[in-house]
Amino acid sequence: MKSNQFTVEDGSVNSAEVGSLTDVILHKDSNGDVIKENGLKAGLQNRMINLIALCGIIGPGMFIGIGNMLAKGGPVSMIVGFGIVGILVIFMMFAVGELNSIYDENFAILGSRFISKGFGATISLYYVIIWVTILISEYTSLTAALQSYTTKIPMYGWFLIFFTIFTCFQTLEISWWGESEYILGMFKLIFITGFYLFAIIFASGGIPNHKPDNPFGKYPLNSGFKGIASSFVYAGVFYAGVEGISLLTMESKNPRKAIPSAVKSTVYRVFYVYIGLSIAYGITVAYNDPILNSGDGVLKSPMMIALTNAGWTNSKYFVTTFIWITCFSSINTAIYFASRSLFAWAQEGYGPKIFTKVTKKGVPYVAIHFVHIFSFLAILSYSSGSRVAYTYIISVTGVATFIVWVCICGVHLRFRYAWIKRNLPLDNIPYLAPCFPYGSYFGAGLGIVLVLVQGWTCFVPFDYKSFIDGYIMLPLFFIIWGCYDYFYFKKGLLKVNEIDFESTRLELTEDVDKLL
Repeated sequence: MKSNQFTVEDGSVNSAEVGSLTDVILHKDSNGDVIKENGLKAGLQNRMINLIALCGIIGPGMFIGIGNMLAKGGPVSMIVGFGIVGILVIFMMFAVGELNSIYDENFAILGSRFISKGFGATISLYYVIIWVTILISEYTSLTAALQSYTTKIPMYGWFLIFFTIFTCFQTLEISWWGESEYILGMFKLIFITGFYLFAIIFASGGIPNHKPDNPFGKYPLNSGFKGIASSFVYAGVFYAGVEGISLLTMESKNPRKAIPSAVKSTVYRVFYVYIGLSIAYGITVAYNDPILNSGDGVLKSPMMIALTNAGWTNSKYFVTTFIWITCFSSINTAIYFASRSLFAWAQEGYGPKIFTKVTKKGVPYVAIHFVHIFSFLAILSYSSGSRVAYTYIISVTGVATFIVWVCICGVHLRFRYAWIKRNLPLDNIPYLAPCFPYGSYFGAGLGIVLVLVQGWTCFVPFDYKSFIDGYIMLPLFFIIWGCYDYFYFKKGLLKVNEIDFESTRLELTEDVDKLL
């Protein structure tokens, strides 16, 4: 067992004050900011993480892309999709809360700790892929939304402008990112609440010169089970990111308290944001609305259609402004998650060490610029000839997300199994996941079912391109995992007695909590 360590550059806290903190080495820079052993700055406050968990990471997909989800399956399929996938998300987040209440590492690195190094390395790579594809998608949404204002600036011109802005912004201290997401998250929460009030008034006949048409009752479901199956992929893409709070432990001031609290916010998010918007769209817009099925860009937004049907002819500009703000937030987040995943991947020895380079303020600038450069692939979507290839690239996000969620539940089950086998007391775990082990078993099982079902539409009729697109990420995961374990690390699954429970373990006393 490694010895307890805690270092602070100015010597204000010594090991005697720390108690049982194990191998979490911190120091303060010249400005008094806490820098973690990994070189990153502990600049994220609890309030930031809580609001990010509640309404952060919500991009334009919930306001534009969700129009495709409504058109393909109807409002019932949306509720079923978000509801079923939401159950998986809740149990998966319970697992994240328990793991990160005791370890200052993201779920991928914990996979290396409890299952195998190759397993954790593969999860890290998949998470980078997920957020790079989301980054490309969000840049496309942003430039398309800005075209609604003026066509004098070409889409690639808007792209270059905002590429420069985000490149500069991402190199600022982590506290800037946290504050920006906190403010943008608050704005999104207020806007969504306002739309709910409008939807209730609209559906109840409170809008002058408008007669309620009851689209939810008249057109509840489209294409039967096929429509419901397609909703799972959309739900997976739109939910993607909730698990990302695990990455925030790397730069959180106090992950032991912040992460479990943020997990509870996720439960509210599932019902208030995803189920809530499904109902609000369902009672205001029919799935066979002509604009929904023929519009382009922001015109396919159910929110814009509902406001237009209520008599607000210029609603496009209002919704476009809101979508522009959500795009800023989602791009900001996509760069953060992709770069921190790449940073952790390299730091654990799974890839080139150049990605671990940080500035004096603890910003992993090499990883940031590397993942950001992939956003130039968004330009592919601007030409019709490359649009099909671009669509296939983006659609892997949903199934890759399901795979990552299954892996998180698996890591949690393995952690608790090994913990009990080593006769370690559960009282030493600050946050215990509710419904264990049934919740994690159910989450993992449901995730596997969703991975298999989400591509069901390619079989009727059979389309080999859609089949490859829908299922390629599943065998690829095992191939990469096997190559890492048996060719790179030359070591397979860890035995229970080989698992390291002590390094980077968080057992902070009240004195250290105050320091952080």
